[in-house]
Amino acid sequence: MMAPMHRQPGPTANQVRRSRGLGASLVAALLLGCTRSAPAPRTEPAAPSPRAAPSPRAAGAKWRVCTTGDYAPFTTRDGGELQGFDIDVARALAQDSGAEIEWVSVRWPTLRASMQQAECDLAMSGVTWQPARSVVGTMTRAVARGGPCVLGDPRATPVGVNRGGVLEAWARTRWPEAQLVITEQNQSLPELLAGGRVRAIVTDSFELRAFARPGWGSECEPRAARKVYWVAPGREALAKTVEAWLETHTERVQAAQQRWFGETQLLRPIDHLSDLLARRMAFMPLVAGAKAKAGLPIEDLPRERIVLDATVQSARSNGLPEAPVRDLFALQIELAKALQRRNSEATELDLQSQIRPALNELGERILSALARAKQAQQLRTASLADLDPLAPLLGEDERGQLLEKLRAIGD
Repeated sequence: MMAPMHRQPGPTANQVRRSRGLGASLVAALLLGCTRSAPAPRTEPAAPSPRAAPSPRAAGAKWRVCTTGDYAPFTTRDGGELQGFDIDVARALAQDSGAEIEWVSVRWPTLRASMQQAECDLAMSGVTWQPARSVVGTMTRAVARGGPCVLGDPRATPVGVNRGGVLEAWARTRWPEAQLVITEQNQSLPELLAGGRVRAIVTDSFELRAFARPGWGSECEPRAARKVYWVAPGREALAKTVEAWLETHTERVQAAQQRWFGETQLLRPIDHLSDLLARRMAFMPLVAGAKAKAGLPIEDLPRERIVLDATVQSARSNGLPEAPVRDLFALQIELAKALQRRNSEATELDLQSQIRPALNELGERILSALARAKQAQQLRTASLADLDPLAPLLGEDERGQLLEKLRAIGD
């Protein structure tokens, strides 16, 4: 049975859519035992990052950009021509960087393999950040936030869903296999519903407008899924280019949001920080599962003390107040342990070679993002709403404790 979601009225005919200097041992320890409702649009502009550098140029480079071409409003084909939010951003990024794009068609079930096998340099296709994906290559800062939706009758079956993406995994947690109709063609979902083959289809808040028909109702969950760009392993220079461009061109990204989503979403330093904190916490059930598999304990107090002492040094090098940063990381440690104790998830990811490097990188990025958010004077005024990406993982009281520590760093 599907969890209750926020109900939206059926659409009318006119409503037809990421500071270096933190050592690897520190960050691994920070991650505790790694052994090595859609809101109303808010229009205030993103604060500039005082330390942001211009996007590195890649003159003469050719980027192989993977895209599915079947996911409105991110990437679709109109008479063979690619269009959509990610297509607009890709072209602007390439033009500013002096690079040429070679579009590579890819399917959702094989996207991860395509990245692992270096069939493309970069994936721009409405990709949702996930722990299992983020251990392969680099995933950038979020460019949009959305959530899963059910279109049609959310309490009737069978239910149609596209194969290979996060929405299929989401659907499988809510309906048994026998009640799902899995399609290889995402854009065929509305026809399955219109033709009576299914009673409902799984989509998301971005795609909802493209799939909706008059008289069809919809229910959506909170916008906790973050859309990112996925850079292939071994393409570190490209990852830096993409990340720097996204950080320094928020207005252009927001213009593409308005064109393709019909709204502008916030891309402030505090939003990036909140996203990174949520990414780290999202790994914790997998960390717990990997520890259990290896026979390792969740808590390691001597290691935690080493971590917190080293955090003070990193705070200094990032221009952050030492004691409040130590307090924040101490709280993150406690919340991470609590999350591991209440939610352990079996995983095929290797703790040493896959989970640890991903978490190390996240730890480095969190400290850098803290410095940017403080420079932008967004920590002292942060609210619980700014920590919404953590809501699926931490309770309101836990998020409130984090908020208190963030505000202390901003004072």
